[in-house]
Amino acid sequence: MIAKSKVKTLPSPQPSPLLEAVTTLAKVLEAENGALRQSDFGASGALADAKRLAIVSLESLTLHQPPSPSLMPEALHRRLDSAIEQNRLLLRRSIDTQQRVIATILQAIDPEPADQHYPGQNGAETSHRHTAPVALTLRA
Repeated sequence: MIAKSKVKTLPSPQPSPLLEAVTTLAKVLEAENGALRQSDFGASGALADAKRLAIVSLESLTLHQPPSPSLMPEALHRRLDSAIEQNRLLLRRSIDTQQRVIATILQAIDPEPADQHYPGQNGAETSHRHTAPVALTLRA
């Protein structure tokens, strides 16, 4: 017969709310970065609420007292810093891309100067053709 050991096992430590908040933010940023790398603006936009919630959660934990560097493992700190930096660069690139797309569309619908040899309505000279208004809706 095997005797049972009387060694007590300690319960595993509960993860700190700060570590959970930092890990969640890092995961959301990494997911958004992946979508931005693929220029999948729909997927990156779908993460906006999760990103906002993760940021608010982390801010609420550090509002009155900044966390001590000793409370966060160095690897997690580097992971979050890297995700934040990549996110900044990828968002800037995405915004530049969107601005170029919008500029291209606007350039395509911009009226060209009319031929000055032909009179406009009631014989008046016109400098531009009339163009119908255009509405543009972009969704992330």
